[in-house]
This record gives sequence, C-alpha cells and structure tokens, in this order.
Amino acid sequence: WHKYKVSDSTKRTVDGIVFASRLESRVYLYLKKVIGKENFTLQPEFVLQDKFRLDGKAIRAIKYVADFLVKDGDNDIVVDAKGMTTPVFKLKEKLFKYKFRKSIVLLKTKKDMRAFALSLKHIKLKIPLEEL
Repeated sequence: WHKYKVSDSTKRTVDGIVFASRLESRVYLYLKKVIGKENFTLQPEFVLQDKFRLDGKAIRAIKYVADFLVKDGDNDIVVDAKGMTTPVFKLKEKLFKYKFRKSIVLLKTKKDMRAFALSLKHIKLKIPLEEL
C-alpha cells in the first residue's frame, strides 16, 4: 500500500532503480536511449531554504528533489516527470525559480520528451531524428 496512487514497484523498476512513477521510469529510459546516461544524473537535490533555529527549536531545511539533471554544455537543466502538478510541487517550483533563477522542464508525454531532446544544444543525440 502507498499513500500516493502509484503502480506496483515492479512496474516502476528499471536497471535496478525503483522510480516514483511509471512516467518517471519512461522518461529515464527515453533520456538513456536518446542522450546517454553520461549526460544526466538522477535525483539531484536542491536546498530551497536552509535549516534554522527558532525559539530553541530546529526547523528543517526545505528541499526539492528533481527527477533528473541534464548537463547540456555549461547549462544544467532540471527535469521532472510530472503527470499532475501538486500544490506542494507548485510551491517548491516557485521557490526554486526564485532562488536559482531557472525553470524546471516538465515532461509528461512522448511529444514533450521529443521537444526537450531537440532543444538540447550541446548533446549529440544517440538516435536519428526520425526515431525520436
């Protein structure tokens, strides 16, 4: 049982990695096939607000863990596979944009993935355009 409505972990496991959703596992497979594993990292963590103390109590940091970080030359592109944006995600996205002054690329469909792959300027795609 899972508090989020996610599929069975066996359907979300690829290369021994259990992804949060089937969509995330599909995006992983697509990126691996099209740009190669060497051009992205999984689960990069960003601190949106540092931890602090108030009235003697420790207040934890607010963190955002993206699905992927794609290195396109000097440009780091934060990518998230999102079927539906939650209120928590929308809030963290605003904090991320404010602190890091960059957007998060959301991928939901095959069309989104193709458009993203074609937008990369420094990564040589590993498959012909017709197969994207």
